Amino acid sequence: MKTKNLLLGLALSTLTLQSCNVLDIDPTDTYSESTAYASIKNLDLYVKSFYGVFYSNADINVGANLAMDDGVSDLIKYSWFNVAEGSVNKLFYYDNMMSPDGNYRSNWDDMYEQIRRFNEYFYDVHSGFADKLDSDQLAIRTAEVRFMRAFAYQELVLRHGGVILRINEDRVDDHNQRAQARSSEDDCWTFILDEYEKAAQVLPEEWTGSEAGRLTRGAAYGMKARAALYAKRWQDAVNAALEVEKLEKKGVYQLLSGTSKDSYMQIFNTVNNKELILPVYFQQKTKQHMFNHFFCPPYDTEKAGLQPGTLGAAATPTDEYASAFDIKVGQEWKSFDWTHLNEYSEGPWGNRDPRFYASILYNGANWIGRQLELYVGGKDGYMDFSTSASQDYVRTSTTGYIFRKFMDESDNINYVDIESTSYWIEMRYAEIVLILSEAYARLDKFKEAYDYLNKIRTRVGLPILAQQSTWDNYLKDLSKERVCELGLEGHRWYDLVRWDIAQKVLNGQRLHGIKIEKTGSSFLYTRVECDTQDRKFPKKYNIFPIPSSELRNNTMCEQTPDWK
Repeated sequence: MKTKNLLLGLALSTLTLQSCNVLDIDPTDTYSESTAYASIKNLDLYVKSFYGVFYSNADINVGANLAMDDGVSDLIKYSWFNVAEGSVNKLFYYDNMMSPDGNYRSNWDDMYEQIRRFNEYFYDVHSGFADKLDSDQLAIRTAEVRFMRAFAYQELVLRHGGVILRINEDRVDDHNQRAQARSSEDDCWTFILDEYEKAAQVLPEEWTGSEAGRLTRGAAYGMKARAALYAKRWQDAVNAALEVEKLEKKGVYQLLSGTSKDSYMQIFNTVNNKELILPVYFQQKTKQHMFNHFFCPPYDTEKAGLQPGTLGAAATPTDEYASAFDIKVGQEWKSFDWTHLNEYSEGPWGNRDPRFYASILYNGANWIGRQLELYVGGKDGYMDFSTSASQDYVRTSTTGYIFRKFMDESDNINYVDIESTSYWIEMRYAEIVLILSEAYARLDKFKEAYDYLNKIRTRVGLPILAQQSTWDNYLKDLSKERVCELGLEGHRWYDLVRWDIAQKVLNGQRLHGIKIEKTGSSFLYTRVECDTQDRKFPKKYNIFPIPSSELRNNTMCEQTPDWK
């Protein structure tokens, strides 16, 4: 009987903050089919190990390059992490950072390893190993795996365009079946959309108790809506998103609303809240992440008893991001503008869009029992960005801001054995509303487009936007709302590419921060460049190259034309 690798670490980390049991087998890193398919309980543990595909794509689960999807956009600036040689800064400054021989942004190997495991599951089921299990319960687990395989392919297509569809379910590709051509991008999207639809037909509307967080019908239709939007299949996007809206009307989902700073924060700090469609939960000791470790306010390290300046501020929000949030002046909401600072009675941070306070930490913000000092000479500090090696690992913000969204605000983090357990949000209901708005606009139905776009604004107390009647004018409103609503959630880079404005926003540009200097009892604010040279983002960066290793091992796979 053959055995396969089992990622026990992932099996141990269930999708909620609850604990779980491991397979009742000898302590080893392999499993037998007779054990994995012996019961629904065992099968659940096996299927849960596949949820690693979501952990791999969770930006808060930062890896060696601290690479976040929004890091390759105008929302984030990498401050000190390998300043001179760091992957993200090099991508924008030099010509050779992305190539078939090396591309830190590619997830090719990881996703195909995940896909291999999904295909092994389908092969096992087709081979009869699960025949004794309840057919309805088995169908749900199979739908979960089908969803995850579609998600893995979606992540590949977003980066590489058309990819190799290894989708046989009655066999597992061996060495002799390695050579296979890329499918067209359109065919890939068709497969992905069909897989989400199949999963949606079987998955339950909700999981409760310790199973909350597993894949659901709403997640399948929501991800189908996202994929259809990326694939430019506007009516398909509308239809799938409306299926999620039906669930919202039944009370499964909800746009959390409120005009206070704390009400909107519930989306990010309240487990199993009604806005979440596809959360990725972490838990202490067994599955935690290091988002706070790398991105916390710098003085947090001293509070934790560590040496000053040892953690934090590796990347920080740009002023382009922070200034996207409106400000209320008197009774009128206006676009924020540093040149109008004298009009703001509460300074630059008062009376802002409530989403600002859930997303960004700023000088003077309350943070775990203290006020941040993000000014020159303050406890959290500020430094001008430089590519000098002497600035490497000087843990200080170069933009005057710190992330708040996805920060764990627990006061027991010690950065040694207790790290962050804040959850990642792969999808929430606000994205569904924005998908409906955009897809309707693409169909020239601007009334419906603004009806949905304004739902996002009015739920936090902002006034409705005047209806526009052209795509270009509508896009200005949509782009701003998606930044304010979904910033740091991994959408911005893909938005810029699919709207065909990535070169306009990123190429030949420099991003900005705010240098704050204390002058007696007040502060001096100076908007500064936090890039030392113009950024480079040529058109070919919109689609990543196929890795050279794939081309060597697969003689039928051809390179993307711009990368030959």
